Amino acid sequence: QKETKFYVLDKLKMATTMSTVTASPAHPSSTIVNVSEDADLRLIRVLASTTTDPSAFESTCSSLISSGDAAGLLRAVISQPGAITGLLDESYSVDECASAFSLLAALLDRVRNAELEKELGGALVDSVCSADDGGKRKSEKRSAMVAALFNLRSDGGEKTRLLAKIVELADTASLTPGMPKGVSALADMLESNALQATLALWGSVPDIERRALYKAVVKAMDSVLVQLAEEGKGEKGAASVEVEAERKIKATKERKQTYLSLILETYSESQVETEALSYAQEASIGAIRDPISLFSYQQNLLHLPAVLALQKKSPQTAALYDLLKIFHEGKLQDYRDFTSMPDKSSVFTTFDLDEEECMRNMCLLSLISLAGEHEEIPYTAIASTLEIKEDQVEKWVILGVSSGLMEAKMDQLRKVVLVQRCAVRKFGPNEWAALKIRLDKWKSNVRGVLDALKNSGDSAAMDGQ
Repeated sequence: QKETKFYVLDKLKMATTMSTVTASPAHPSSTIVNVSEDADLRLIRVLASTTTDPSAFESTCSSLISSGDAAGLLRAVISQPGAITGLLDESYSVDECASAFSLLAALLDRVRNAELEKELGGALVDSVCSADDGGKRKSEKRSAMVAALFNLRSDGGEKTRLLAKIVELADTASLTPGMPKGVSALADMLESNALQATLALWGSVPDIERRALYKAVVKAMDSVLVQLAEEGKGEKGAASVEVEAERKIKATKERKQTYLSLILETYSESQVETEALSYAQEASIGAIRDPISLFSYQQNLLHLPAVLALQKKSPQTAALYDLLKIFHEGKLQDYRDFTSMPDKSSVFTTFDLDEEECMRNMCLLSLISLAGEHEEIPYTAIASTLEIKEDQVEKWVILGVSSGLMEAKMDQLRKVVLVQRCAVRKFGPNEWAALKIRLDKWKSNVRGVLDALKNSGDSAAMDGQ
């Protein structure tokens, strides 16, 4: 049996292992080519070896192959718990395992009933996940098998479900973000913008399928964080190693927070329930702990139905929502007023929030708000807004520029900050009015330049005469 080989010819060079999972187009062109005419029968012999009655299983499958009953053959394989275990045997490599499974997956294309096809595809995946392999190479082989099926399917909803299963089966090494591009195709694919583009390529994917995928990613990021924490308990290495570890942890937390936001976007007001509120609470805590890194991505968080529902869940979550609102739209004074109220200040202990870090982030956000309101800010105005000494102003301006939320220069002689660009924390009627004033000023300046050019041209023409 070991010498049995299964080969997959794919015009798009589709992957059959986890390391090369690709976002295949909506209608992949794939051809399964058997090296020998009896490849299907030889595959059945491999699967039969670990069933309860190999002879009966092989006889049943042989009859189904002869009659061309693809659906019946798949049912026969799926109904035998030990059948898939044969592919997980140590005598087969990951590539051989995935290629052989591709032969089974290809049978789905011969099932003429669309609903039955999806049903059998789901059952086939379940059989892979439930197969007993003794814990050896579990993640790698199972992931490769599901990836093989993923690359052979074209329906967007089905591919989304399969990708969620791949994420669940994958080991933490292949999921860890923050690595150089190309090290892990799966980690690259799960970059939020890349995945959104892929889902758009697949066509209309139901929110419930998207939500399941996003949940799988959030759970996977939790596992990655646990693994990174375990690795960090070992002996301290060189400074560069520690910096790299911190970078991976930061990237993992950001990816988790991004997908929490994506989960919440799939809930309408009528769909908000206990699970949605739990995700809303976790996302709100994450946004308060780090309002800077994902500033633009989290701007809509405050207005999502599941997050709005926190106001009515309990006094504690209502206080959490109020604090989140301050971090989205408020200034330092609003934050101080909040912390001075006994019924609100307990939110820090309840949700394990670092008050010192929250104060630092609030100061930085207040500076961003101030920069959004003025093109030229005196040092004294910044010191007053942040409640700091004037000799600390430049340090905060440097932090603001380093955050990427503003671009500015400091005139140390005049003691003013010249704002060149700034992120907008809140865009309401006042911000529209300020924008109108700036545009009017810009139009006036442009008109002045045009008039000067016209007058210069007229003067030159007169001199020529």
